[in-house]
This record gives sequence, structure tokens and C-alpha cells, in this order.
Amino acid sequence: MSDSPAPCGDDVPDNVDNLMLLSPEQYEALLEAREGQQHDLSRAQVEAVLKAAKERS
Repeated sequence: MSDSPAPCGDDVPDNVDNLMLLSPEQYEALLEAREGQQHDLSRAQVEAVLKAAKERS
């Protein structure tokens, strides 16, 4: 077995700058917002939903 790191798999995004770690509450808020829009949210929409979720908690 080698000490070198394993190569990146398909589960690693190409642009890690767009990776977000969400709390369960943030995830639920984004899921509800996405379902309401019936499509993917823009970056600005995601930020607005996360800000509103933070203010509620």
C-alpha cells in the first residue's frame, strides 16, 4: 500500500471554490426554495436564502 494520497474521484467538484458546507437547517431552507422555484437557484438566490435562514435562527 502506498503512502501517496488517493487520486481525486468523480465526487470532487472541478471548482472547489463553489463548495458549500451547510447545516441541516440551511439545507432544508435551500431545498424548499429550490422546490418553490422548480429549477436550480442562482448564486444570489442561494445567498439570500442562507441569509434569511441565519436571521431566523
